[in-house]
Amino acid sequence: MSNNGIIDKLEILIITYNRAAKLENTLKQLFDKDSPVKDFTITVIDNNSTDNTASVVEKYLSVNSNISYEKNKYNIGGNANIVKAFYKASKEYVWVLADNDDYSWDNWSQVEEEINKQRDAIIVANYEHPKFGIEYLFLQATFLPSVIYKTSNIDDTVIGNMESNIPNLFPHLALFAKLINDNKDIKIIDTPVVLPGNNNLDDQDNYSYTRGYDEGFVHPLQKGMSWICGYANSLYLIKDLKIRNYIISHNPYCTELNSVKLFSYKDTASDKNNLYNYLCVFAVLSVWDRIKFIINLILYFTIYKIIYVQRRDMLNIEENKHVIRYNLILFSFIKTKLFVIKKEIKGVY
Repeated sequence: MSNNGIIDKLEILIITYNRAAKLENTLKQLFDKDSPVKDFTITVIDNNSTDNTASVVEKYLSVNSNISYEKNKYNIGGNANIVKAFYKASKEYVWVLADNDDYSWDNWSQVEEEINKQRDAIIVANYEHPKFGIEYLFLQATFLPSVIYKTSNIDDTVIGNMESNIPNLFPHLALFAKLINDNKDIKIIDTPVVLPGNNNLDDQDNYSYTRGYDEGFVHPLQKGMSWICGYANSLYLIKDLKIRNYIISHNPYCTELNSVKLFSYKDTASDKNNLYNYLCVFAVLSVWDRIKFIINLILYFTIYKIIYVQRRDMLNIEENKHVIRYNLILFSFIKTKLFVIKKEIKGVY
């Protein structure tokens, strides 16, 4: 596979912690004989793993001169390690990867074309369907390997905002928000290159952003941080209130932060369904959406506990349809299907 001269433009950094088997699968894909990136500069940033991560990397170091390995003195947390990866970026483009995903190289030639066109960012994953609108695009960017970034957009403010956003789970959204704020050139490729893997550790333990820490001594706000709360706090990085409020209220396939579905969302970890997380969501809302929030909260814990018409939004890619299912729920556990509506999907971004 040709790299059209981008081997000197793009570098790959992989963040990892105690996932030796998953990292080995990642490196196997990147260094496969048919991989278009096997000769690129690849750096593994090990967050002080205590398993055999070092020996896994050593197998590749011994036969590939383009891979390097750096082990942190301390486990600085997965999100801080993300910031470190962007801080180390030195080439024109940077692609920060996790240690547990899969790759399909069939459409890599389009990535090369877009880099040579000097795009500010290339979206190389599309399971959140970012072409349908900016609300899905921003959601897609939460998945770290989704985006190849032009490093000239990284500056002091971006790095500072990344560091501030470490507790909010998505430090990299500081960079993506800058692209939106400055109306930068973002290209979404036609078919994905990276496919999200399993976030479970060894497919049995729940994933945690504080893996490796003494769980009894982790700051309670960090330990109890929910995905939705971190996403809501990251939305402050969007300067245009119109765009921010649109993202908040137009994301049916996840959870609109101004809808009653917010209270139906339950994190798998019980300590993440706490008041702080809901207050963070409340704080980022507009005045009108805060009123809706309070009304929805009252309704959810009163009338809706007795009778509730649940709306579920899904996507049918084959038919290009937005599917809306309505269910009747009685006393929070008796569920009956009502009807289904299908609408044509219309992208707005």
